[in-house]
Amino acid sequence: MAVKNKTADEKRHMQAVADLGCIACRKIGYHGTPAELHHIRETAGIGQRSSHYEVIPLCYHHHRGVSKLVPSVHMSRKDFVAEYGTEKELLDEVMALLGR
Repeated sequence: MAVKNKTADEKRHMQAVADLGCIACRKIGYHGTPAELHHIRETAGIGQRSSHYEVIPLCYHHHRGVSKLVPSVHMSRKDFVAEYGTEKELLDEVMALLGR
């Protein structure tokens, strides 16, 4: 599969999302935590990535599933969803924060 270059609009959108800081940290009261972008999987087929507009900002710990309290313990997807919501719900929150 060929890698598609991001358009200028996609780059602007992705930067705006990253600038929000981690959405999971924000939900527990820590605003502005540096974030990596996670392409949500709920809208993509198997082996596919969602569009560059379907990204949520997650810090290293939340993106990679590492517990902040015990770095050697990984948070399961089920535990993440129970604590923070589904990827789609988080995407909806991100879009609302961006006014979209």
